[in-house]
Amino acid sequence: MKKIFYFLTMCSTLILVSCSNDILDRTPLDEISEPEFWKTTSDLELYANSFYNKLPGWSGVGFGSAQMPDVGTDLGLGTGVSSRLDGSQGIPNSNSNSLWSWDEVRQANYFVSNMDKAVGLEVEVNQYKGEGYFFRAYFYYDLFKKYGDLPIYDAYFDNLNTDELYKARSPRNEVADFILADLDKAIALLKPKGDLAMPRINKEAAQLFKATIALYEGTWEKYHNGTAFGVAGSDGTVYLQQAADAAKALIDGGTRALNPSYGGMFNQTNLSTNSEIILWKEYDFASLGNSFGNDAQVTWPNNFSYSLESIRSYLALDGLPTAVSTLTTDDKELANIETNRDPRLAETLMVPGDVTVINVDGSMLFWEEPTVGQSVGAYESQKYRITTLDPSTNNYSRNTAKIIMRYGEALLIYAEAKAELGTITQADLDISINKLRERAGFDFVANPTAKLTLAPVTDPNWPDYGHNISSVLQEIRRERAVELMNEGFRLDDLMRWGAHKLFVAKRPKGAYYETLIVDVAPNLDSDADGYLDPYAIELADGYGFNPDRDYLLAIPAEELVLNPNLEPQNPGW
Repeated sequence: MKKIFYFLTMCSTLILVSCSNDILDRTPLDEISEPEFWKTTSDLELYANSFYNKLPGWSGVGFGSAQMPDVGTDLGLGTGVSSRLDGSQGIPNSNSNSLWSWDEVRQANYFVSNMDKAVGLEVEVNQYKGEGYFFRAYFYYDLFKKYGDLPIYDAYFDNLNTDELYKARSPRNEVADFILADLDKAIALLKPKGDLAMPRINKEAAQLFKATIALYEGTWEKYHNGTAFGVAGSDGTVYLQQAADAAKALIDGGTRALNPSYGGMFNQTNLSTNSEIILWKEYDFASLGNSFGNDAQVTWPNNFSYSLESIRSYLALDGLPTAVSTLTTDDKELANIETNRDPRLAETLMVPGDVTVINVDGSMLFWEEPTVGQSVGAYESQKYRITTLDPSTNNYSRNTAKIIMRYGEALLIYAEAKAELGTITQADLDISINKLRERAGFDFVANPTAKLTLAPVTDPNWPDYGHNISSVLQEIRRERAVELMNEGFRLDDLMRWGAHKLFVAKRPKGAYYETLIVDVAPNLDSDADGYLDPYAIELADGYGFNPDRDYLLAIPAEELVLNPNLEPQNPGW
């Protein structure tokens, strides 16, 4: 199978059933399996392959703009307002909303409940068993972030098992423990990435995913403590320690390393030899068609803009906040905005003079001004932009690779968890945050202040998250925002930090309304300081997120009727 990430799109219907969202209305999966299935490692591989299509990727060719992953947060603006931050989502009906869907968990449980039947070389059987546990954790975590408390289903059951069908929700910490236990099993069973001939789920992916989930729950319990969303008697410490330990195990394993170039990771079609990448999705438009290619380049700038707040997150080149640095910085002209700033800004943001096209003959075209109709804040993304035309088509590539997991995240998790625990040391910073800054291009010899210490210089413009945090944690959170900019982590971070104060009753702003922008887009809304205000009409009073309700989604009304044991509804709904 040439492309394991896509193969089962064509053949998964041989062994899987596509069902409605209602868990009470299912064709039992065991009724459609072949009599001799579950006998060999090939059977396990075939079934496990179907899960890979559920991993995040780009939209296919012909599906319009490929949304950037942080759109709809305080750091990424779309052409419309985020309903999640605005709190404008209602209680859905099951038939009109697919968020409360247990199809994937059920399919994973079917695999887990049958995988012990297969015989073969132990290391190969264990690999696929590990994948089964990983994907069950993956599908559970998606529901967990949305709804918190969940029923725990640890095995496949048919539609006659009323005890399971009408099961009550377990507290969120018990759900977190169930997910993390699956990942412990996966870590013990999976092969290291280097032992796999194909880009499959690997031990490092399970370690990183465990660290991610433990950090999520640890900080959630800490910052939602005492609210309707918290866990009575827990401040999250147990999970924060698990996050630190899992991240450290990945670091100490030594199998992954930072890619020498930060920007060089994101504008590629093939990441198979990249030392930092743990898991990624490959596209092959020419061989496999529209569903296996993407329009990431063709529809640029993809109805996306960075916000002013995101751009202001970047430090000066001496490692100091721009408000206290002696270096000259400027956020009022795109032409100068990257001067004397964290080098990652130049690898993230488009400014005049950046290359937009490298033709097959070597000639080039350059970026001159923003396409404000699509990039409403005028801060277009450099990330994910492949400028070299494909010589086979003389057009933009439709094969932009999608990074799903990378080693840099492990360094950020380790530093954050240790800082939250209050046990972080300078040595911890040196193997995590300072490794990221060094890779980014900060020169610790020329600018010693660029190295993060346990007592960083105070920034008068540190964000107000609604709770007091240490100065080193402020800088670790800044580093996370910058390093992972537009990679899809921001919404989860806002939710787990209980950070509604950052955006409630506020509007995200765009670039300074300088002459360059006025000339191409006159009569745009701007604020009193002269910065673009793209949501001035839609968000006249700012985001309407309700902190007593909107941290979790509502369970669809029909599900509560079908299974009264799911009550109570999530807080505030």
